[in-house]
Amino acid sequence: MLRSMTGYGRASLTTAQGRFVVEVQSVNRDHLDIQIFAPKELARFDHELRKLVAASIARGHITVRVTAQFENGSPVSVRPNIPLAEQITNACRKISNELGIVLQDDALWRLLTREDGVLQYEVALEGEEGYRTSLREAASQALKAFVTMREVEGQTLQRDICQRFKLLRQTMNQIASKAPQATEGYRKKLTERLNEVISGCVENEERVLREVCLFAERVDIAEEVTRFNSHLDQVESLLRSDQSAIGKTLKFMLQELGREINTIGSKSSDSEVSHLVVEVKGELERVREQALNIE
Repeated sequence: MLRSMTGYGRASLTTAQGRFVVEVQSVNRDHLDIQIFAPKELARFDHELRKLVAASIARGHITVRVTAQFENGSPVSVRPNIPLAEQITNACRKISNELGIVLQDDALWRLLTREDGVLQYEVALEGEEGYRTSLREAASQALKAFVTMREVEGQTLQRDICQRFKLLRQTMNQIASKAPQATEGYRKKLTERLNEVISGCVENEERVLREVCLFAERVDIAEEVTRFNSHLDQVESLLRSDQSAIGKTLKFMLQELGREINTIGSKSSDSEVSHLVVEVKGELERVREQALNIE
């Protein structure tokens, strides 16, 4: 099932360890990029969360936010690093004495609390497996809601793309039907011009025939039309498949379709065909814009 690359999912879970809230959201990205924001108490589970996300999602910039209210208070213990605090205090007082600066206690206190390492934090998760299980369950529920939203948006994209591909096939059939008329029109025009100079001449007829054959070979688009329709068949088959991460393949197929219609446009000398080529390019561009949001 086709999926959009944008989505949002949220889950809240209350367990014996506390209340966990996990939010998952994403935007377009060519590859999988995961960012996780979680309390320091749960930082040890970062790798496991990444694996869980990667198992469900193939592409996109994914942001996972975790908040937690612990049942028995924060499992973080804070203890002062007294030796470091003493060294910083002594150094500050020495500077004060040497430079004759009055050192206020509140200023020293603010300096100490801002200095890295003066206050040391230690996470002590008793029953770590319980925290792991709770976080994993909350994340799984959020991811399920997230993927569901992606799939719903993906169905909308798929319907739109299928409708546009239907229009592309109809327009390409019109182009294919008008292509032979260009050769016939060229033959009539060439015959009229030559008859103005030389009329009723066998050599004239032979010259027209040679020129028309060369023109027909030069403007023949049968091969390009066949390849274009073949690419359409492949894309439609891809959209009907069970694959969810088809964005990159679809992007490549759209490039191939664009190459074929460009060739047809360069070969065409018929104004109606040229107009239809512009219509096809416009539809392909609209599909390309939609494809940017497909996983």
